Amino acid sequence: MASATFDTLHAAKALTAAGFEAQQAEAITDTIREAFTESVATKADIAEVKAEIADLRAAVKADIAGLYKQLWLVALGIVTAIAAIVKLL
Repeated sequence: MASATFDTLHAAKALTAAGFEAQQAEAITDTIREAFTESVATKADIAEVKAEIADLRAAVKADIAGLYKQLWLVALGIVTAIAAIVKLL
């Protein structure tokens, strides 16, 4: 898997060569480095998201199974009520 890299020394040298003071160049490169490292998902981040998705998938399946059971009970109640009405007729 490719990873994002940022050469802070090269960037700082390029910025100082362009006229920035060393302290400014370091602050800019540190900010860019932080953005790179904070924005890139790690394998652990991806594994955590996958685990959360699996948990949600299991919860949704359980909810659907419960609703399916309730639907069948309602349908059975309707059929039973219709059968009772037919007997009365």
